[in-house]
Amino acid sequence: MSTEFILIVVIGLALIYLSTLRNRNKPADRQGRELKSPEEILPEIQQRLESGENKIKLIKHVRIETGLGLEDAKNLVEGNYKMKSPIADSDLKEKVQEMLQSGTGEIKTIKYVREQTGLGLKEAKDFVDNVKKNEEM
Repeated sequence: MSTEFILIVVIGLALIYLSTLRNRNKPADRQGRELKSPEEILPEIQQRLESGENKIKLIKHVRIETGLGLEDAKNLVEGNYKMKSPIADSDLKEKVQEMLQSGTGEIKTIKYVREQTGLGLKEAKDFVDNVKKNEEM
């Protein structure tokens, strides 16, 4: 076998491997879906609990539908969830822009968004990234 042939095969395998890694990080059920607020999904949770649905399955469902983290989803299902004070989307965007411009780290900004909205880590990071992208334009 020639070294050129081996090199082509190795490069081809590397490209296939890299493309599978990129696709593996995308959640299949979240693409293009709007997340529900905890207030919107609460009646459904109560109905499913009354019908005897497994709490673990219900917590997973709540996380997918709302983007909440594990602890918040568990608290919502168990009735211990404290609803966050509603903060206007535009107010939150302004605050995030201020934080990013003032040199507050991206991680602290994402943490702030999670605290204010109850979003999960990925959703809060996406929110901050969108604000950052719009700011650059």
